[in-house]
Amino acid sequence: MRKREQILLFLFFLFAARWIEAQTGTLNYYLQQALSNNPQLNDFRNQAQSTAFDSLKIKATRKPQVNMLGQILVAPNVNGYGYDNAVTNSGNYELLMGVSQNLFNKQILAPQYESLSLQRQAAGNSGVTTEHELTRDITSQYIQAYADIIQIEHADAILQLLTEESSVLKSLTEKGIYKTFDYTTFQVALQSQEIILNQQKFQYCSDIHALNLLSGITDTALPKLSPPSITGMAPVGVSSSRFLVGFRIDSLQISNRKLLTSVNYKPKLSWFADGGILGSQPAYLYRNFGTSFGLNFSLPIYDGKQKQLEFKKINLAENTRNSYQIFFKKQYQEQIATIMDEINENEKLLAQTKKQLALSEEQIRVGKNQLNIGALPVSDFILAIRTGNEIKNSMSQLQIRHLLLLNELNYWNW
Repeated sequence: MRKREQILLFLFFLFAARWIEAQTGTLNYYLQQALSNNPQLNDFRNQAQSTAFDSLKIKATRKPQVNMLGQILVAPNVNGYGYDNAVTNSGNYELLMGVSQNLFNKQILAPQYESLSLQRQAAGNSGVTTEHELTRDITSQYIQAYADIIQIEHADAILQLLTEESSVLKSLTEKGIYKTFDYTTFQVALQSQEIILNQQKFQYCSDIHALNLLSGITDTALPKLSPPSITGMAPVGVSSSRFLVGFRIDSLQISNRKLLTSVNYKPKLSWFADGGILGSQPAYLYRNFGTSFGLNFSLPIYDGKQKQLEFKKINLAENTRNSYQIFFKKQYQEQIATIMDEINENEKLLAQTKKQLALSEEQIRVGKNQLNIGALPVSDFILAIRTGNEIKNSMSQLQIRHLLLLNELNYWNW
């Protein structure tokens, strides 16, 4: 037996007998726990905050940059063998303090600031989207676990009915109204219902375990879930969909890449100054204290058309982004239309099933009265109960499907 199955089996035997007495769990509780415990959401928050430090780093590059430079170079020349003294001066001794600062770089740094702003927006949007997806997944799993409760309640009600009739049938069998075979058949049905109830409780343990995993909860308690309250959100339309924010940010980031590429080809000007010791003869270093200063200028002229190649790559990225956006819009409209159709069909089936259930419950009520006086075959009563149980299960499945469809509709209608 796998470890997961052993855990679920342990939980089942530990809590199955008293699951109704456990504390009540709500959908809101699991959503709060999931949003609080999810490490990916914390990652996105940290990514957004880290861009503030990157912005300060860029700001720091605008200030004068101070460096210390030291070097001792010895180039021995013995009997004319060695480096040419005219080149090396036999050595070099250097200890300088240098300072430099870029000038007129506002246009160069502006795209970098914009890039950080877009990164912060992208991280924030990814966090919001992840939160929305997590809400959908938690709600779906919660609904599935709540469906188990409905199945357990149905199975338990049938078990109670069979248990009540078992004593009546035993008395009638002892009086000779029913055969022993009929009573045995009824007992088999009773025991089968007990197994079904236990299986459904086991399934509830499994689904609660899955819900806890999604929510980041380590508690082994087995709560009884309260009914989820889910209503369909008003349509927002694809043009107002929150999903499109990610595509817009991607488009801005692609445009920003063009700016970042362009600024690399702008002229750059900086000033520099240094002061310290610079000489080639150790004996005269005391005379070599001095300073120097000046300007540095650079302007790219030709780089093998790298700029044009980079722009082509960027254009391909924009083409890819646009294709995904067009595909999403089509997918969005199709999803909304399909879900709405399924909700309508589900409601029609639910109305039909409710009528069928009313007839089945009346059949079971009449059958119970006839069984109590020995006027109905046991097999017919068992068949009526099984049919009624199937109808109840069908109705609960339609009700749960309605909640799941609303949850999916709310996910897309965002």
